[in-house]
Amino acid sequence: MIRGFYTALSGVLSTMTRQAVVADNIANVSTVGFKESRTVQDDFELQIMNSLGPELGQLGTGAVPSGLKLDVSQGPLEGTGNQTDLAVDGDGLFAVRTPNGVAYTRAGDFHLDPTGMLVTEQGYALLDTTGHPIQPGQSFNVNPDGTVEGTGQRIALMAWPPGGVTRLGGNLYAAPGQLTPASGSIRQRTLEHSNTDMALEMTDLVNLQRSFQMSARALSLQDGTLGDAIGLGRLR
Repeated sequence: MIRGFYTALSGVLSTMTRQAVVADNIANVSTVGFKESRTVQDDFELQIMNSLGPELGQLGTGAVPSGLKLDVSQGPLEGTGNQTDLAVDGDGLFAVRTPNGVAYTRAGDFHLDPTGMLVTEQGYALLDTTGHPIQPGQSFNVNPDGTVEGTGQRIALMAWPPGGVTRLGGNLYAAPGQLTPASGSIRQRTLEHSNTDMALEMTDLVNLQRSFQMSARALSLQDGTLGDAIGLGRLR
């Protein structure tokens, strides 16, 4: 009976977390360079038991999200005609300097600040392969390999790390260790849109709402059954 209670509870917790992830994906459908997330599921009771002692085998009491997996697939590319708009075609991350160190992004909606540096919407400088800010001048061209003509600078394009990245907010990522050069190319006067599939996300959201309702109903039934059992025990 308790096992059924935990199974129903795992369904409630799972759908709540997955709904939050889907909602975040939908909210960022218009965010430049956004990469959607997917939840990774794990055995619910196994997670609880393993946190208390030695690892156990499969217990089969439902699953709950144990982490997020970033979908790094290419988003749609659209020409804008704006010289400060840059898009990564294929593998790669732009490197930018923040107050807390170097961070990475796929958002290429840059602009020139008053000092002539190419910066993000938050004002973080885009870096070249030597770690210096890109200062292209008022009119410039960027080659597919990241070379900014007439400056002697090449935009740093780093590969997605095998160990994954950590979201920092503001469409920025942190990555452990030293990243390697990417195999992708840079397209000027182009933006990469979010890779969120709106139709799929809406379908998932409807399915998750139904799953939540069923899990909540099952939890209520388990609670009622447990209450009846306790009541019978008292009568004896």
